[in-house]
Amino acid sequence: MALISTPLHSAAAEKLYDQFLHCIATNDTDRLLDSIQNTDPTVLPSVFRKLTDKERVVTWVLLNQGASQVAANLLDLFTEDEQRLLVSLLPTHVIVCMFRYLRSSDRRRLINELPSEIKLQLKQALPDSWRNEENAALFYSPDTVGGICKSEILKLGEDASVADLANMLHTEEQDSELLEWRYVYLHDALGCYLGAVKIRDVLLLTYDEKLINHLDRTIPAALPEQDIHSLKSILDTTLHPVIPVVSEQGFQIGVIGTTQLNKALYDYSNQQLLEQSGVFGGEEFRNMSILSRNLRRLAFLLPSVVLSYAAVSIIAAFEPIIEQIAVLAAVLPLVANLSGAAGNQAVAVSIRELTVGHISSKDSLYVIAKELPIGALNGLVIGGVITLLTLFNHGSEYIGLPLLIGAAYTVSSMLAVMIGGALPLLLKRINLDPAMLSSPVLTTLTDAISFFSVLYLAQTFLL
Repeated sequence: MALISTPLHSAAAEKLYDQFLHCIATNDTDRLLDSIQNTDPTVLPSVFRKLTDKERVVTWVLLNQGASQVAANLLDLFTEDEQRLLVSLLPTHVIVCMFRYLRSSDRRRLINELPSEIKLQLKQALPDSWRNEENAALFYSPDTVGGICKSEILKLGEDASVADLANMLHTEEQDSELLEWRYVYLHDALGCYLGAVKIRDVLLLTYDEKLINHLDRTIPAALPEQDIHSLKSILDTTLHPVIPVVSEQGFQIGVIGTTQLNKALYDYSNQQLLEQSGVFGGEEFRNMSILSRNLRRLAFLLPSVVLSYAAVSIIAAFEPIIEQIAVLAAVLPLVANLSGAAGNQAVAVSIRELTVGHISSKDSLYVIAKELPIGALNGLVIGGVITLLTLFNHGSEYIGLPLLIGAAYTVSSMLAVMIGGALPLLLKRINLDPAMLSSPVLTTLTDAISFFSVLYLAQTFLL
């Protein structure tokens, strides 16, 4: 099964696709590598997706024979679901060979997702020098420092000398592209972290000089349980490109820097965007199964049906007033939509401030106090515009109706921004995802408030 059935849209892509098919048919590893390395990288994703499952498996088997690291790097061209599918189809020996070259976060994700019989082989395929660190990192979720840190580090005992460091660098030369080589980390006999030494600071020292005498005391450490936003605060206040990740027990499971942080923040931002748009369960692409896509979307739509029905039930309670003043049926959606837009602006600001740490889940009163004047001023301005528009179109029928609609919007606007600002904080406080739940809950509340304010004022003052 091909991941996509859409045609390739360039001559270069068509040519590369034909070359791939020829290499697959002839088992020509050298030509396959040459085709990949000498083509426009932008056409590779579409060409790989055009291949069938069987053709992709053969491609990765061939790549693994000549360049396991290239095979591992090319997995970055696929989404997480596509990576999982491809890796699950590959022979075990191919997975084992390229496993060490994957990014730390990708290795952990695949270990947790692949069948248990393969997990042990993958763990054993890791180099002895950082196998324990990688195994320790598996206990932490992907949204924590421990889940995204880099395990490929240089570690030595407390009695290590410059000569020991030189020998280690020589031994690990084949993995130099994977290792964090700017620092060497020292630990005691029990494996507890002691500190870090900049390698450039000891290169000119004599071979018998002890590394522990040159620890850099300015290097902070992060706990593996910390979230990425706490990590950002630490990295923003240090000049070091990477910092060690050390558990409360003193075991160093790796290092983390701006590269891992930026990748995690990018993934977090994409996830928030999808959830705010009503797409749950991660990325969605049209090459996924229809059932999977349906279930993801229904997870948002079904609760929205219940919430929306609860909001419109208010209209049924005021049905007599609508029958007498039919223009209200046209005005209600206008007031509700504008109130919802104002509330969503407040939601966006609150989620952003929560993300960067400007506010916490306990700052609801502060947020409400800051949003109230914004809602009042914008409510008066937009309410005035609505009043004028209604006056020009329907003012001759009911003289007081335009003023009532403008007043109703002002009230709705103030309540919408206060609720929109405080709702993400409340959801965060009860351990629910603000990005996922704020939009449907806010829409229900703003619709209900808008419908009630317009209809109640009309019933009170026009009848």
